[in-house]
Amino acid sequence: MQRCPHCRTEIIIRELPHQGFFRSDRVCPKCNGNFTVDADTKRRQALFIIILLISLIFTLLLYYNVTNWLIPALTSYIVLGLLIYWSNKKVFLVPYNNAPEKTEET
Repeated sequence: MQRCPHCRTEIIIRELPHQGFFRSDRVCPKCNGNFTVDADTKRRQALFIIILLISLIFTLLLYYNVTNWLIPALTSYIVLGLLIYWSNKKVFLVPYNNAPEKTEET
């Protein structure tokens, strides 16, 4: 179970409303603090997108040549599923700071 990085309240991510299509933060229902996932999780997600595209290419090749691409397609989907299962245990929530940095003008 994940905890809010601000107030340490237990959070179930899938029950929280999403802030919008282009926003990656969520809001804690108790303290209204914004949080997001850590940078390592974002890198893993980018890796998953690459593996997913490779799996899609194997699936399209499977459509045109039935037997030659079956094993690579199945293997890529199994690897993708195992990586998603493994990485869901390594997600950490961190405070989200969207405020621009202040600069002194002198």
